[in-house]
Amino acid sequence: MSKLEPIILTSSRGSQPLKILYPFYRFCIEGHRLILRCEVCGNPIYGAVNTVQIDESTLQVCSNCARLGKPTRQTKKGGESLFKPPSPKPTKRDRIVDELELKEDYHKIIKQTREKLGLSQEALGRKINEKPSVIKLLESGKLKPDNMLARKLEHFLKVQLLVPAVEEEF
Repeated sequence: MSKLEPIILTSSRGSQPLKILYPFYRFCIEGHRLILRCEVCGNPIYGAVNTVQIDESTLQVCSNCARLGKPTRQTKKGGESLFKPPSPKPTKRDRIVDELELKEDYHKIIKQTREKLGLSQEALGRKINEKPSVIKLLESGKLKPDNMLARKLEHFLKVQLLVPAVEEEF
């Protein structure tokens, strides 16, 4: 028997084939059904066929082998994806965050307020769950806080560090 010949499994009672296996092909025939085979383990795929990418190869695999690769999307002939991801709509919160900017004298405000509350840099760092070195860099003006850190400082120190952005006209 050559490698490309199908393997036919028949019942002991009749000549009707139960299963025809094509060893080097991605499918097998069971009864009157054509069953796709997993390209990794070779088992018949009875449920949904998963298309995944494993080491730059796109393979059709069973659900057990799907975890071995990265899921991919089917493509049209022209190379366009059949599925278009929904375009994210900017929320009101995103627009507000984009329109805020940090005050220029943020470092002075942080230092003066901390001293007014009678806290050391270490104590302020512990209170807002930041390292003392971060507080030191903020107060010296060498580190510009991101929006999340600025919000934490605003909340704890009860000051305003973020203000609405002003558009400059030329």
